[in-house]
Amino acid sequence: MAAAVDLRQCVALHQAGRLDEAIHCYRRALPQDRGGIQVNRLLGLALFAKGEAAQALTHLRAAVGKAPKDPNLLNDLGNVLRGLGRQPEAVQAFRRAIEAEPGFAFAHFNLADGLLELGRHSEALEAYRTIAARRLPGIDADFHNNLGTCLMALDRTEEALAAFEAALIADPGHAPAAAHLGAALQRLGRNREAVGFLRDRVQKRGATIQLLTTLGQGLLNLTDYAPALAVFDEVTRRQPELERGLIGRALALSGLRRFEEALSTIDRAAMRYPASRSVQLVTGNIRLAAKDAEGAVAAFARAVTLPQGQHPDAAQAMLLFNRLRLCDWTDFAATRDAVLAGAADGRLRLPPFESLCIADDPALHLRSATTHARENQPVRRSALPARPDGGRIRIGYVSGELREHAVGHLMARLLELHDRDAFEVHAISLGKLTGDPVQTRIRAAVEHFHDVSTMPDVAAIAHLRSLDLDIALDLNGYTGDSRTALFAHGIAPVQAVFLGYPGTMGAPFMDYVIGDAVTLPEGAERFYAEKPVRLPHCFMPTDNLREITIAGLTRAQFGLPEDGVVFCCFNNTHKILPGAFDSMMRILAAVPGSVLWLREENAPATRNLKAAAEARGIDPARLVMAGRVDHADHLGRHALADLFLDTLPYNAHTTACDALGAGLPVLTCLGQAFAGRVAASLLSAVGLPDMIVDSEDAFEARAIALAGDRAALAAIRARLVANLPDCPLFDTPRYARGLEAAYRTLHGRQSAGGRPEATDLRDISEG
Repeated sequence: MAAAVDLRQCVALHQAGRLDEAIHCYRRALPQDRGGIQVNRLLGLALFAKGEAAQALTHLRAAVGKAPKDPNLLNDLGNVLRGLGRQPEAVQAFRRAIEAEPGFAFAHFNLADGLLELGRHSEALEAYRTIAARRLPGIDADFHNNLGTCLMALDRTEEALAAFEAALIADPGHAPAAAHLGAALQRLGRNREAVGFLRDRVQKRGATIQLLTTLGQGLLNLTDYAPALAVFDEVTRRQPELERGLIGRALALSGLRRFEEALSTIDRAAMRYPASRSVQLVTGNIRLAAKDAEGAVAAFARAVTLPQGQHPDAAQAMLLFNRLRLCDWTDFAATRDAVLAGAADGRLRLPPFESLCIADDPALHLRSATTHARENQPVRRSALPARPDGGRIRIGYVSGELREHAVGHLMARLLELHDRDAFEVHAISLGKLTGDPVQTRIRAAVEHFHDVSTMPDVAAIAHLRSLDLDIALDLNGYTGDSRTALFAHGIAPVQAVFLGYPGTMGAPFMDYVIGDAVTLPEGAERFYAEKPVRLPHCFMPTDNLREITIAGLTRAQFGLPEDGVVFCCFNNTHKILPGAFDSMMRILAAVPGSVLWLREENAPATRNLKAAAEARGIDPARLVMAGRVDHADHLGRHALADLFLDTLPYNAHTTACDALGAGLPVLTCLGQAFAGRVAASLLSAVGLPDMIVDSEDAFEARAIALAGDRAALAAIRARLVANLPDCPLFDTPRYARGLEAAYRTLHGRQSAGGRPEATDLRDISEG
């Protein structure tokens, strides 16, 4: 008969950490455990401590089978199940333990943490609140940190911040809580404060990887790319394959425009983490910045096949939009429907600019912009005092395109014409300095030209505030080299979105949107976070001194037929949606010998457009591609065409202005949203309201009728040419007076302590 085992000896071995001996001892003691509870429990705990969770589970279940309402056994069972990754079963075990003993603190803590791990954040919060309300023993730094993590997941960031602060009060050395506090500050848009806190923390208590990656993210948020790169270089030195480190390093390099190194870094991350949706999204965005549209599409296409993280992202919307840039309409209708449905119920993000391009729906545009602003610029705008209403009004035009670009061409003459006795004009450049003729002209036109392109946000904001601007105009909105953070923090008492972004910013930090009666019709206010300013005649500035080369240009040199009707559409490829292209192809089919003259934007788009034409029964040779020429020739060659065919939901803007200025009639369909009403605004301002139709059917019928009636088309063209010298669209001095009247009104209202309100300048004096 085997000698009895002294269980106390087994426990002593267990407590001394001699797990193999303890396990052996417990196994020998099992036969003498008549109740089947105590030794099974102790053996299970020893096996779990050794990392043999599966065996531990067997023994703990045996013990629970004998004592199904023992709270300690149930709690131990939950811990083992949690260690095996079987969180739903673990949560049930913890709940049973609490039912057996409602005040059992360990089970309450474990239940809350288990629910947090499952992503059941509302239930987890309730569990944490129960612990706090009952003041259960064991509330420590870990508790507050986990509570904060739960609140962050529920977007209750202010409360989360308080929880992380409580964790650091309980344990000033708690590094995870410090990193989480920095992340919460960033979520609240308090990036400068976050970076200061994290830097101080690193200097005084050392740098954990979590602290460093959070600090690096804060620096990225501040567009302080060089210091961010230094931080992520240290992260990847310590942990060369860490996903957050590689992503952060790639983004910092991209911000510094070191694209080859950025792509090398993010490609390394993609190889190491092939199932990471985040890595593919960053890859797509970096390839976009590096002008690799095909590579971006491939990355976004991979991203949408991978599991989505806890928070909705824009992968599907970015794939849809960037395919449009290549005129790749693969599954367009189904993908657009999915994007719109997902954006409506919050399952995915639809970036604001992309929303303008895929749907003529101002309510959708407002929702997309509001969500984007709330998530990316949650700061509270500083209240900058208005200067007294007297002296020159200081205007700041903020843009990344003050160069050879559509915005630069449109703005140059306006800047030259501002009344210097009444206005002090500043140009604030967010984009690279090119030194091209347009940028040189703009520099000469303004009193002050500020290059903030390489300044981090903090430095740029401080510099711009030092200018004491009265009105700041955002010419980018959510496009190009925009720096929305400058406006979110506040750089002037009055801030408005103007020219470069045809829609709402959806944000409390913009006071006004500048348009006209066509782009901002009566009743449009409900779709804008800003108050509308309706300029007289037209919202778009133009250049009445523009150089247009018409003489000497021939159809032959551009590959156009001498006698056939030439339809023209020089819009960007992302504006040519399949429906618009179908309409154009039906027009070509109805007009024998006609061609469609399109802008040559990229080789894949040209290839796809020609293939799409052939699929619709149109000879691809009837699509003639227009390559790049100098600006004067580009404007002049419009005169070789017969009719410009516009697109919807995103109209021709500068392209329509270019066509009309060269005497080429434009046919447009009036949309619901700002982006789809611009061409109608321009046509109204040149005296051709009859070229505005209200449906796709009317658009096609009108185009076909005009192509078949050369006399009628010639009469419209003659009327346009006759109107050009005196029409409001190309009377830049008159435009400048109207815009300056708006500025005086907005500044005067602000100086008097008034709040922003809708402003109508249509009845101002022409004197």
